[in-house]
Amino acid sequence: MTDELRTVLETNLPKVKEGKKAKFSLGVAESKIGSHIHEATKIPVQSNEFVCELIRGVRQHFDKFVGDLKVGIYSGLLCFYL
Repeated sequence: MTDELRTVLETNLPKVKEGKKAKFSLGVAESKIGSHIHEATKIPVQSNEFVCELIRGVRQHFDKFVGDLKVGIYSGLLCFYL
């Protein structure tokens, strides 16, 4: 995991207190990347069919969600709170 990715995740996701269950999980399309993120940061991660469908739907309609952007420019950069 790059230092930049770790910084973005730790800066923008809520902190999970010791002994408490997180109230969120990070949806990741690739399960191996998700398991590495979880091992390195202890951020709870989901990688399943629901996450893949959610990402597919957002990619398909991204240009409608955010105006004034070129279609496809951010298709590989999507992260979601679940």
